[in-house]
Amino acid sequence: MYTILNQNGEKVAHIQNMMIMDLSQEQVLGILIGDCFFGRKNNVIGKIFNKTAYLINGEIVGKVVNNEEFKNIALKKVQMQAAWDILTNIKEHTSTWIVETNKWSEKPLLFHLL
Repeated sequence: MYTILNQNGEKVAHIQNMMIMDLSQEQVLGILIGDCFFGRKNNVIGKIFNKTAYLINGEIVGKVVNNEEFKNIALKKVQMQAAWDILTNIKEHTSTWIVETNKWSEKPLLFHLL
């Protein structure tokens, strides 16, 4: 499994079963389809490539690292429903080409997902 770190190297989320989960692994914050990530909005928020989460504008919102200590949990029905709600509300699932920058977003990943 993977963990998403902020600019300070602090854990902000986990990725499990193509779902972006909060640190407690209780709440679904977003989903991944391929390398694109989505939140509560109905369009692509950004992409993950080169172990980095980029917004559409190229700003960085997280670093993705392998987490050997991560414990895979059995997903709950409510979590699957939350992921399904995000998926079914997506209206635009393609994204323009992202030109990566070294600039971090002023707003954290969780702001963009919610």
